[in-house]
Amino acid sequence: MSDTEEKTLCALQEEGFIESNTKAFKKLIQPAVHFCKNCGRSAVSDKNLCNPEKL
Repeated sequence: MSDTEEKTLCALQEEGFIESNTKAFKKLIQPAVHFCKNCGRSAVSDKNLCNPEKL
């Protein structure tokens, strides 16, 4: 697993990853299986969320 796949979506947003790597970001969120109970973001892996819960 790459470093990007282990970071939370919040951390990636702070680094500007979403804007600079939109295609790679979409791979982290499609198809979503988990959501964050803190910020509401959704992701494929629970590792990308601060407070994950399965959808």
